[in-house]
Amino acid sequence: MASKQQTVLDHPFSLEEARHLPDAYFRSAKAHALNPAQWHRQSGHYQPITYAQMAMRIRQIASGLIRSGVKPGDRIAILMENRPEWAVIDYAVLSVGAVIVPLYCSYRPQDISYVLNDAGATAVFTSGGKLLRDLLAGINACPKIRHVYALEAGSESGLAQAIDILEGGDIDEPALEKRLAGIDRNTLATLVYTSGTTANPKGVMLSHGNILANLEAVPAVVGQFTTEERMLSFLPLAHCLERTCGHFLVYSYGLSVAFAERPDTVAKNLGEAQPTIMISVPRMLEVVRSRILAQVAKQPWLNRWLFNRFLDLAGRKSRGRLASMQHRLLDRLVGEKIRQRFGGRLRMMISGGAPLSVEVGRFFEGFGLPVLEGYGLTESSPLISGNPFGDRRFGTVGKVVPGVEVVIAEDGEILARGANIMAGYWQQKQATKETIINGWLHTGDIGHIDADGYLHITDRKKDIIVNSGGENIAPQRIEQLLAADAMMDQVIVYGDRKPYLVALVVPNPEACKAWAAEKGLPESDWAHLCAADILKKHLQTRINQILKPLNPFEQVRRIQLLADPFTIESGLMTPTMKLKRRKVYEQYRDSLESLYT
Repeated sequence: MASKQQTVLDHPFSLEEARHLPDAYFRSAKAHALNPAQWHRQSGHYQPITYAQMAMRIRQIASGLIRSGVKPGDRIAILMENRPEWAVIDYAVLSVGAVIVPLYCSYRPQDISYVLNDAGATAVFTSGGKLLRDLLAGINACPKIRHVYALEAGSESGLAQAIDILEGGDIDEPALEKRLAGIDRNTLATLVYTSGTTANPKGVMLSHGNILANLEAVPAVVGQFTTEERMLSFLPLAHCLERTCGHFLVYSYGLSVAFAERPDTVAKNLGEAQPTIMISVPRMLEVVRSRILAQVAKQPWLNRWLFNRFLDLAGRKSRGRLASMQHRLLDRLVGEKIRQRFGGRLRMMISGGAPLSVEVGRFFEGFGLPVLEGYGLTESSPLISGNPFGDRRFGTVGKVVPGVEVVIAEDGEILARGANIMAGYWQQKQATKETIINGWLHTGDIGHIDADGYLHITDRKKDIIVNSGGENIAPQRIEQLLAADAMMDQVIVYGDRKPYLVALVVPNPEACKAWAAEKGLPESDWAHLCAADILKKHLQTRINQILKPLNPFEQVRRIQLLADPFTIESGLMTPTMKLKRRKVYEQYRDSLESLYT
């Protein structure tokens, strides 16, 4: 948890004074010159990079870009893991009036080609290794690309070494200041390509002012920052939530960010970097919870009892004196160990990108790890609403943030308006007209605002299932309930124009194997266990119990178990870890239809 010696961070200027994103950064860098801006892992330890050091590198790269012929409005892409250079290149490109096009590291060569061609990008920054190879495979079909700058070009010939631009040459202050003076809040800052759950991704046009409007609203949600505030960056920086809150927010407010080595080292890096704030998505929190519960299930009965007793006491709003004493004791035995997994200083997690189940939120809250669930879209930079730190309401996405207006349309769709709303989709006028009508962003999400002003999301407008009896069913609500169960990792519900609902279920391997061992089932590989009727019957029983409070037409009558999870690599999840519902339906059409025979 945060140290008691920490004081509120002194922020000598208001973001409303900032003319553009680099202006906000350079003001912050001047005020916090000797403070750490970034932490990079070197020789097994995190080493600091100060604001002054980072600012100098930004100005060096910006000067190099000007010398190389980059003009205001040029589109420059970044295909790179989360690392200090990502942030430096981002601000350098923005400082010369050019436009950043972030690419997901999970993109295939054909995805890279599509985005680069659609954006009309003229240059790409990358790191090396597989990303460089994928990029080179993709740009064969990209005639406008003039330069590829690689941090680690290796044996690839004909590539400009990024280090020459990063650190070579003098800083041309007059030329740089002229470029900075030509930027304002209306200047296009970035093209962020949406994940494309149903079709090709569209380039969302976000201006400097769109993003700054979001940054100005954040303190109303998270409160004041402290002098030792630190984030751990592991979600892709191409993800709008990570880039706004774990990148632009950090540097504009004088905080610092540590970079995880890789997605699979996050658990280790949490202990090393000891962040105070973490940006996450529900899927990752669900996985962490499932792993903790699976590990607890293997413990002796006394350990399991202590764990469950602690969670029970933590979940009670009021406790007697004896129960409070028990809770404090169990917190030392149970709660503290869980918090240490997150580095021991974590004071809040910010979750967005998809709905967070109430069970998952309460689970982490019980351990003193508050989760602030927010809501937004790439098209809104992304923040529309957020749960205030001092009054969190599970099952809601919080209150509408300052500077944004929200109304609920007659059909229940959430409409938003404000300075954070995109200018439109890049070179797609018709799609823009269909999404922004009379100044209101049509989110495609269904919801309502309660009497206390908290926004509730109930479903996606296009995902609603209408069964053969004419009943409207929100599949996400059911999927959240089931995926919160320790024995089920992923669930997708099916049943449009059908007499009843069915589902594809990806079981949790650790929990199901532990259950099988407890039942004395003979050892077998994972695929055989998933194919066993006994496991299917057990999970169907659990599903029946979980969904019992819902309407009869919302019950899942039959299920198919899948041994392999839905992944980004399989093309069934977006880079932001959302299920591509229609692609899953297409790939498993025969299995789903067989559940009705």
